[in-house]
Amino acid sequence: MNNISKYISISSNNIRRWLINPRIYILATLLSILLWNYLSPILNFSNSMRYRVTPWIFPFISDFAYTHMMMMFGIVFLFCDAPFMNEGQPYFLIRCGRTQWAMGQVFYIMIGTLIYFLFISFVSILMISTNLFFSNSWGKILGTLAQSTAGQAFNIQLPISYTIQSLYTPIQAFGLSFMLQWCAGTILGLIMFVINVYGKQSIGSIVASVIVLFDIAIEYEFKPYAYHFSPVSMARLTILDPSGLSQRPTIIYACVFLAVAITLLSIIAVLSVHKREIQVLPPI
Repeated sequence: MNNISKYISISSNNIRRWLINPRIYILATLLSILLWNYLSPILNFSNSMRYRVTPWIFPFISDFAYTHMMMMFGIVFLFCDAPFMNEGQPYFLIRCGRTQWAMGQVFYIMIGTLIYFLFISFVSILMISTNLFFSNSWGKILGTLAQSTAGQAFNIQLPISYTIQSLYTPIQAFGLSFMLQWCAGTILGLIMFVINVYGKQSIGSIVASVIVLFDIAIEYEFKPYAYHFSPVSMARLTILDPSGLSQRPTIIYACVFLAVAITLLSIIAVLSVHKREIQVLPPI
């Protein structure tokens, strides 16, 4: 229990530094602009049809290849300063030891990713709040956009997937997509942490960016079976095949793959801190 409190102390210290980090405000602004660009036409459509829209937007934002890619690049931008060795970290490193310090950084990546996607979920709901109503169904607006071309007249560029609506309830889709996004984002953060411990900070960001782009590359260059090796791709609901009858990964496979990857990368992250000299780095 004492160890967990130390992990939380280390991770919360990193999160508190967000308040004085201009990079965080830039990221929040860019994400807000991205979301408004895709959600404002849906709000206009809702106002025109005189039907309120339900809040279940996140599964479609996280499923669309472009917005999904930009969200994952946001994770790269958020954790590009891994292994987070600022001027205050030597104190925690000496006080807690390498193992607990490394675990604190792993906790930070997990908690930071959670906050990141909670922010996206909250802002997406906030942007349609002027014409919002809560329901455990998809609602007429999202249902109409999924089953017709009505949105073209309003320049709605965010695809509202009928496949998602037919396979999942709104709560199922939101919960599953949020969990998968969190797992994929955590994996990217851990990969950057491990690589940057051994090399320059830019290398981790480059590798993570390649992993993000691999999702797009599979769609155009590889067979669907390649999705089995793309953690970023497995965070998109329409990539997964619940029936298991196609070459795409199943939900169970994706959950097991992502969980094992997070566990292994967390262990490697802790071991890597023991093997390398960690130096104080300038803020990014």
